[in-house]
Amino acid sequence: MNALLEIGVEHLPARFMAPALKQLETLTAQLLDEKRITYQAVYAFGTYRRLVVVVEDIADKSADVQKEVKGPPAKLLKDAAGNFTPQSAGFAQKNGIAPEKLTVVETDKGPFIYAVVKIKGEKTAKLLPEIFTRIVTGLEFAKNMVWEESGLRYGRPIRSLIGLYGGKIIKFSVAGVESGRNTYPLSSFGRKPIKVEKADKAYYTELLRSQPQPVLASPEERKEALVKTVSNEAKIRGYRADLDPELVEETVWFTEHPVAVGGDFELKFLTLPKDLITTVLKKQIKMFPVTDEQGQLQPYFIAVRDGISVNQNEVRDGFKKVMSARLSDAVFFFENDKKEGLEKFKEKLKNILFLEGLGSMFDKSERTQKLAGWLCDKLGQTALKPAVDYAASHAYADLASHVVYEFPELQGYMGGQYAALEGRKDAAKAMEEFYFPLTSASALPSTEEGCIVSLAGKMDTLVGNFLIGQIPTGSEDPFALRRQAFAVVRILLEKGMNASLKELAEKSASLYPAQTADKGLKELPGFLFQRLALVLEQRGHNAATLNAVSNWYELPLGQVEALVSALEAVKTGEEFASVLEAAKRVSNILKKAGDVSENVDEKLFELPAEKALYDKIHEVDSSLGCAVNTAKTKEEYLRVLKTYGAFKEPLENFFKDVMVNADDPAVRQNRLALLARVRRYLTQTVADITNL
Repeated sequence: MNALLEIGVEHLPARFMAPALKQLETLTAQLLDEKRITYQAVYAFGTYRRLVVVVEDIADKSADVQKEVKGPPAKLLKDAAGNFTPQSAGFAQKNGIAPEKLTVVETDKGPFIYAVVKIKGEKTAKLLPEIFTRIVTGLEFAKNMVWEESGLRYGRPIRSLIGLYGGKIIKFSVAGVESGRNTYPLSSFGRKPIKVEKADKAYYTELLRSQPQPVLASPEERKEALVKTVSNEAKIRGYRADLDPELVEETVWFTEHPVAVGGDFELKFLTLPKDLITTVLKKQIKMFPVTDEQGQLQPYFIAVRDGISVNQNEVRDGFKKVMSARLSDAVFFFENDKKEGLEKFKEKLKNILFLEGLGSMFDKSERTQKLAGWLCDKLGQTALKPAVDYAASHAYADLASHVVYEFPELQGYMGGQYAALEGRKDAAKAMEEFYFPLTSASALPSTEEGCIVSLAGKMDTLVGNFLIGQIPTGSEDPFALRRQAFAVVRILLEKGMNASLKELAEKSASLYPAQTADKGLKELPGFLFQRLALVLEQRGHNAATLNAVSNWYELPLGQVEALVSALEAVKTGEEFASVLEAAKRVSNILKKAGDVSENVDEKLFELPAEKALYDKIHEVDSSLGCAVNTAKTKEEYLRVLKTYGAFKEPLENFFKDVMVNADDPAVRQNRLALLARVRRYLTQTVADITNL
């Protein structure tokens, strides 16, 4: 037999729906398990007006259970006459068994009296009222309303409840609403009840689908219908619909029967930047844009209404009026912005605060400009300097524009549009993509200028926040600093920029006023290290290998990745593993010894193993020459790391034949100095292999 619960509510916001249905399924399963009721499957689905859960093949009663209950110490089981004591007799009575059935169990605290209690299962029909009530009241929403005397806080007021077990109504009430078997049609088509006769998912969905105005209760079915109806409307016009996944998802949750209504708009609106038009359509009025095969925007829109209407032309006209009004507003804002221009917007940044203690957005623009210019010099990209200089100094200007005030998601993009209109096409793309990447894994700026300017802006943000102690903790990251750090690491690494994180951060910090209090800049390297490890992991490396690159902060990240790759290539070799163990032993000995000089006196050698190890150091040094200090590629690092194998035999013989802690202090210090030379080579030449 099946059970069905429907919570009929007023219009829930689209963003509430997916979390609510996930909770509904999880909570139902938890409560059934708690009550020991077995079942085959739990399905949660629904629309913005009805949250539904169906439990298939639910048992007719909860399972019997047997449990052991701990009682008094065993010495209280019987008295001297062999009779059950009042304590044990009372314990037995409390648990519903005869005293003779009590047992003694040895525990870690000594022997105790135990009662084995059998709890019989209850009829499912008897338990469901409580379960259904707890499911309904257990759902949580991002925002809640209170609308009736009991004071229940809920996403939207509850207007109906269905509770069925098979074909039988399960009676319960929440917030003054009694359960029954009635659901209701689309909100635009009256309140004539629809009687649900039985608890069955296929029956329930078909019942709603077969109404004069069909309701598609399944989100998957609604999505399929939505994509089909919107695509068909575009196809009729010879084009394709821009099926933005976010808009598709949102539309699924604010409709019960999506029906596309297509229309056109005036050609004059196509003079607006493409993303401005699509933002108005998608974000403001939830309409799908129409494009040709090349992605060029066409003068059509596709709106979605809930249910089929006999007066579709009037509906279309209504949608068109709304769309025309919103696009007219966009034209007004855009034309006003063009009259003012970027220079005026940049001046307005003086009145926009960046962060308390870090000046205005105008100040931030100037720092970004200087840092971007320094990067051009550092990277040998002086030819890019004019475009980079303009883009960096105007990157934040569009924040003061009318369009970005209305549509914050267009920041950067609009700056690029205005730059192009003002004849600065060399800087337009860099400004348009200034905020790229928008997520930790999305596309980087497509131009060198864009990468340099984006990198400068993000590093300034990171350094500024850490200077004032605004450091992310736990899940709190109000300024998206983790995403900014990911972007910094990715740009440096993926674009092969010859600049280290350290020099970039230090240069950025130097651009802040000298009186800026430093509350946490020392935490920045660790923060960046975590992001770098994650990025390397995404690129197929073992993030733990980065621990061996002790100078990662001072190296260009391309070199860091090359060294990580080299370490991964050699670290699994048998010879390298032996050297690694020996290196750890050397480090441990020297840690206990404290400060040790590296000055070795050959005259103090007493055993051949000392001389052999000393000679091997000189041999490897001379064979490599300056390669140790100039290694940059994976192949060059491999050449250095492979020399570590040469220490395998000399180190094994040294530890086999030589007692480091010799009685003679001079000999002991000389041997420690020799090991210090080995440690420097194995842990400071290119990497600290003891951290692998």
